[in-house]
Amino acid sequence: MINLRYHIVSIAAVFLALAIGLALGSTFVDSVLVSNLESRVDQLQADTQEAIDRSAEAEAARDEAVAARDEALASVEDARSERFEVEDLVRPYLPQGRLSGTTTLIVAPEIVDPAAVAAVRSRIAETDAQLGGVLWLSDDLRLDDASVRNQIADAFSLAGNSRAAVQRSLRFLVPQALFRPDEAGSGAVRDIDIDAITDSGALDGFSRGFSSVPRTRTALTVLRDLELVTHDGTGAVALHLLGGEQLRLVVITDAAAAGLNQAFVFDLLRAIADDGHAGSAVIVEVPTGGAATAAYGSVVAGVRSDPLLWESFSTIDRVDTFSGDLALLVALEELPAVTHFSAAAPDHGLGPP
Repeated sequence: MINLRYHIVSIAAVFLALAIGLALGSTFVDSVLVSNLESRVDQLQADTQEAIDRSAEAEAARDEAVAARDEALASVEDARSERFEVEDLVRPYLPQGRLSGTTTLIVAPEIVDPAAVAAVRSRIAETDAQLGGVLWLSDDLRLDDASVRNQIADAFSLAGNSRAAVQRSLRFLVPQALFRPDEAGSGAVRDIDIDAITDSGALDGFSRGFSSVPRTRTALTVLRDLELVTHDGTGAVALHLLGGEQLRLVVITDAAAAGLNQAFVFDLLRAIADDGHAGSAVIVEVPTGGAATAAYGSVVAGVRSDPLLWESFSTIDRVDTFSGDLALLVALEELPAVTHFSAAAPDHGLGPP
């Protein structure tokens, strides 16, 4: 028989077990919760610190970008100031506005580097001078080939095809076409030139005033028709309209054209000087094939060693440099005064000879 004491003990045991279970359970749960919360707090602190670090890095990067921007702006301002100073320094020597009323014709042997000629042509195009284009000279103008001399003699009705006769005729006809085109029909033939002419009324009117000769036909167009010269007149004056006292020549050549230089180019320049037109040309030497060689400088050296050419025409030995490029423009602006530019000279050799 179950008595009251048994029930009291049973009930007490149940409540004791419940209390013990609650105590043990709460202790375990509290430990897990605390651990979980601590872990979350640590992660939050880590995330917060990382965000702070990223914010600091972003702020530092922004400061660096601002500093770089300020430095770039300062550099631009400095460059702009220097550019203005250079422009103010150089502007008085540039020929803008000073070459109006003149025509500039580039003359070059066909073997000269086209890129070098194009660079000079582009620079001249920036001035106020009227562009006369480029007159390319064939190597056949060395007159070594008798058939070439025959063609020239036939075209100009010369007395013979000897080298001396053809050279003397070209020495008269080409300078006349370049600088005295109005006299090509005036009959103004000098006695020294008559010896190379078939008779006193020959030369198809180039020197005897035949009214039937069309104005579109000049000594230069005849040489062009003989394929001895080629005129690149893109955006320039037509070949038959070239010529006159306002004409300026830029003779561009190199060491590879030495044979043509001696046989025709320099001989033509001497004839131009003898014809009374010294101070009408600038002689420019460029590297052979666009590259520096041991022979670079020999052309200008040869010109400067010739008293007549030295006194009559300006020379430039390094037109590919900034100072040489400027020297070309100054030389054109100074014509008929003669100047000589030398890149090796301390003062570049600019000035009268």
